[in-house]
Amino acid sequence: MKIRLDRSALAEAVAWAAHAVPSRPAAPTLAGLLLTASDKVLTASGFNYEMSAKFEVEVDALEPGAVVVSGRLLSEVTKALPNLPVEISTDGSEAVLLCGASQFALPVLPLEDYPKLPEMPLAQGTIDGALFAEAVAQVAVAAGRDESLPILTGIRLELTNTTLRMVSTDRYRLAVRDIPWLPAEPDAELETCALVPAKTLHEIARSLTKGDQVTVSLTDTGNDGDGGVIGFESGPRQATTRLMGASFVKYHTIFPSEYTGRAVVERIPLLEAAKRVSLVVERHAPLRMTLSQGKITLDAGNAVEARGREDVSADFEGEEICLAANPSFLAEGLNAITTPWVEFSYTTTNKPAVFTPLQEPGGEHDPSYRYLFMPLRTH
Repeated sequence: MKIRLDRSALAEAVAWAAHAVPSRPAAPTLAGLLLTASDKVLTASGFNYEMSAKFEVEVDALEPGAVVVSGRLLSEVTKALPNLPVEISTDGSEAVLLCGASQFALPVLPLEDYPKLPEMPLAQGTIDGALFAEAVAQVAVAAGRDESLPILTGIRLELTNTTLRMVSTDRYRLAVRDIPWLPAEPDAELETCALVPAKTLHEIARSLTKGDQVTVSLTDTGNDGDGGVIGFESGPRQATTRLMGASFVKYHTIFPSEYTGRAVVERIPLLEAAKRVSLVVERHAPLRMTLSQGKITLDAGNAVEARGREDVSADFEGEEICLAANPSFLAEGLNAITTPWVEFSYTTTNKPAVFTPLQEPGGEHDPSYRYLFMPLRTH
């Protein structure tokens, strides 16, 4: 193989493909990136059996071919090269990089040992890249991190003709986000779902925001999703990840059908107050939220420990209540919302409470995002 291309193009391709290079590879070859040159295109690929990443870039292919080199080394070298054209060639057991006066020889890994990458599934539709990234981030905060309960570490995607819904829960909180999208076949009936690893989906979505539109592709596995693959593509970037199956908690009934009280409050002042008062919260102790006329009072600590207290102005209606909240859950939920105001709805001290976005007091809350958390029990 012998190719020439711009350093910036090579660095971008390698950086994207390196997303799928594991830090602790199960096999030595998985630590490598696969570079494949054919005609005028170089494809840089990474794979770790859960996620794959590909990037295609135009090159001057003097000799088509393929090589596998260390992803870590190649990434570090390409970032450090001067901004000049790069020539990559293979010479026996080495891949040689020439860039101006710089020259590097990187050992190659066995090409025959590199696994076959999954094919991109059938396209289901397209979605705005920035909106997709925002929605995934809002839902990922509620995904579980306990690997002994793998089903809770995923984000459930529900695809219909008009809406892409994302749902996650760790048993103590629940996040739901609906976003519009354009299905590949608008006139065909679409109703399918998939469970995707939350950590991987968050990484992919965050990295795809450079493109205006993201194409979502999905293996046709019915509604079980078992053994399937989901793919995302934006410009020269492609990524796939395995599906976890589609079994999920019956989340629809978790949201209260009616509430006993509501408060409308500015999001940033409440978030900042919660962070300040949380400084005195001992491990596993709650942050108390008292909702009463005209304000939300946050307090933590007790008579034998440090104590903190702060009032935040709020428009309030309903029954006064004191809820005990996990400080992290409270802060992460408020941080996930992007509007200036939030509506906080509740029922009783031991039933779910819900945050929804609000642009301004007196306006309609945005039902496309809901963040629910369970109050803590106190003795």
